Amino acid sequence: MQESQTVEPIPSLTSGKPLHLLIVEDSAADLKLLLIALEEASLQVVYDQIDTIAECQQLLKQKRYDALLSDYRLPGFTAYQVLELLQQSTQEIPLILVTGTLGEEAAVECIKAGMTDYVLKDRLFRLPMVLERSLQEFALRGQKQEAIAQIQQQAQQEQLLNQISQSLNSSLDLDYILQQIVACTGECFGVDRVTIFSLDPEYIQILNEWRATHQIISVRNFKLPLSALPENLVPNSEMSWHRVLHAPRFSEIVRAPDYQEQVQATQTLSVLRVPIFIRGQLFGGLALQMTTAYRTFTEEEIHLLQRIAEQTAIALYNAQSYEHLEQLVQQRTQQLEQEKLLSEAANRAKTEFLAHMSHELRTPLTGILGFSSLLSKQVFGPLNEKQQQYVNGISACGQHLLELINDLLDLSKIEAGKEELLLESVAIREICEACLSMIREMASDRKLQLGMAIDPTLTTCTADKRRLKQILFNLLSNAVKFTHAGSVRLEVGQREGFVEFAVLDTGIGISVTDQGKLFQSFQQLDGGLDRRYEGTGLGLALARKLAQLHHGDITVVSEVGKGSCFTLRLPLDP
Repeated sequence: MQESQTVEPIPSLTSGKPLHLLIVEDSAADLKLLLIALEEASLQVVYDQIDTIAECQQLLKQKRYDALLSDYRLPGFTAYQVLELLQQSTQEIPLILVTGTLGEEAAVECIKAGMTDYVLKDRLFRLPMVLERSLQEFALRGQKQEAIAQIQQQAQQEQLLNQISQSLNSSLDLDYILQQIVACTGECFGVDRVTIFSLDPEYIQILNEWRATHQIISVRNFKLPLSALPENLVPNSEMSWHRVLHAPRFSEIVRAPDYQEQVQATQTLSVLRVPIFIRGQLFGGLALQMTTAYRTFTEEEIHLLQRIAEQTAIALYNAQSYEHLEQLVQQRTQQLEQEKLLSEAANRAKTEFLAHMSHELRTPLTGILGFSSLLSKQVFGPLNEKQQQYVNGISACGQHLLELINDLLDLSKIEAGKEELLLESVAIREICEACLSMIREMASDRKLQLGMAIDPTLTTCTADKRRLKQILFNLLSNAVKFTHAGSVRLEVGQREGFVEFAVLDTGIGISVTDQGKLFQSFQQLDGGLDRRYEGTGLGLALARKLAQLHHGDITVVSEVGKGSCFTLRLPLDP
């Protein structure tokens, strides 16, 4: 039989509100003693008294209680069945056993089963203390569980934010970023639809969406003029894009007719929307939408969505910056390719011009040299001293011009990629002696000593014999030209799979600044109209290009006033 009564208001020891108790007791006398014990402790209570298991189950479903007091044994059931019903319910309250006799072992078993505490009926004066202690324990337990739940929720939020951050940082592809944002957000919040939208100068446009199921209506192609939503453009209005919008019943706050139709067509019931700002400028927003049921979002959920929007803004800014940078790189690459094509065309035109002009100049020059040779030999009659001097001058100038033309022609062929080497086994000593013999007279005129040293283990190398001789002659003749006293030596050795021809002199030397210009075409260190040394400025440039055609190179070590060392390095096995 159920009985619901209220004890006269007495100030509570725990709070200003009366305690709501469910008392399972079949003895009216025992119930009265129990209530007297509570009154004497000045506890204010409201209670429901029952004596059947069915009533207990019904009341635990219908009402909320602060504590449950139960006798150990009642007609047809025991306190264990009451405990089972309490554990099956959603109520987290203490169950205090109030019984006549209970052995120590039975008491321990009751506590182990889940009952909070027990009080013997002959010691009911302990009941207020036990009740208050139990309520405090459950309050502390509830606070602890709430704190744990809050920590777990925060951990889940941080995990979600970290997951979103990792996904966004793993790519700079804008479409991928947008898809990851809406997918992670939708799965986290358990909503029906998530959208991310942008605000163009004239339209609001959905960039990407996530739907819980395919039955949810898509808004992917949604596009509405901003002029249709005038209140959304006002920063202080409830619907403003600049503010957080939380609308558990969204249709009730939409006023624009076109927008109302859209809301109805997409079955949108509840909305939580937060703005996305990129570098202080409003980009658009991130919106959670419910279509199957109304929903009120918590403050924690609103705050979490704002944090997601902040990460989204960073990711979008990085993606936009990268996309802009890619466009700049692509434009610059196209410009460089065009400049490269123009440069290659100019080089081809220059090469073709030089080759053509070299041939055109060589034809009349051959005639000049031939006729000057005939005059010099006095085939058609004797020449006086002055005439002989002029003829020799014509021949020398013609020969110099021919060498220049030959160098130009060689350079143009190499730059055009038309120069082909005829590689063969070359006797090193033989070619070195031949080159030295070619400059011996010039060295003798300058009173210079010539020397040669060849590694005895080196006998041959693989090279184009004519081009190798041309390179060595160029290096040796330069050494003689720029050496006023001392010696010029040719040393041949091998190192790291290369044969090295080193030309050493005791000449004027070259400064570190000028060494960078040595191998440039038409560059002479002794420039100007008053230069002391003859030359075209093509010799070293041509020699290096010929060395590089052999997959080798020419290097220089020099010091002003002490001399220079030019080293030709050619691979032993090209």
